[in-house]
Amino acid sequence: MPLYPLPRNLRAIFLSNIISTTLWFCCLGRFSVLLPLLGRRFLPVAIADFFHVLSTLPLITFFVVNLLGRNNHKASDFWGFFNGIRMVWICYGVIYPHPKIAKHGSYLVLLVTWCIQNMIDSAYHAFKVKTRSSPMWLIRLHYCHFIVTVPISMISEMILIFLSGHYEKNLVYDLFLDACLLLYIPVSFFFFKHLLERKDEKYNKYLEKRRLIRSADTWFVASQGRDHLRTLAEIIK
Repeated sequence: MPLYPLPRNLRAIFLSNIISTTLWFCCLGRFSVLLPLLGRRFLPVAIADFFHVLSTLPLITFFVVNLLGRNNHKASDFWGFFNGIRMVWICYGVIYPHPKIAKHGSYLVLLVTWCIQNMIDSAYHAFKVKTRSSPMWLIRLHYCHFIVTVPISMISEMILIFLSGHYEKNLVYDLFLDACLLLYIPVSFFFFKHLLERKDEKYNKYLEKRRLIRSADTWFVASQGRDHLRTLAEIIK
């Protein structure tokens, strides 16, 4: 893949995606090393602070991309903002005030899911900015991983919100948590629908374009072969 020189704004976006990919990978690696050593109940103590700081990266990247890399904004940009705000709120508004709930298995499931999906997405965007393309396997992962990761992460988040409500003493915030829990299913449905539409719009069109290019290349090679055979036949005659 060719590497293109980048202006300062795209250089900043590329750097933010590289940093994000590296940090999410480090978090997943740290989880893999510490889980056998500490066990499920003690692992959150060793990894929670690092993981919670990483939860701010999607929101920071959203603002970096929209301030430096885009002139025209679309309504679908809301979902990127929603995803970033949701992650920060889950860590600092749901888990951080009540650290006991981090001992539940859903917390570790959430950690692994977020690490995987954000590592894939930031790696894809880093390739996209620097080379204007990405490896086929990474494109497939970027546009299709949500089919597995989003339902798992949403269920884990709902469990943690439910557990947080048991420890919350502020009545107003407890009611807010209950309202969020009720809204999670319909909002998750629309978020999932948005990702499906994005897949149909970009990934499926990319596959169709790739198929047409391959068909054109095959036709060109075949036509060149026929011309070569005709030339040989004329020489033999």
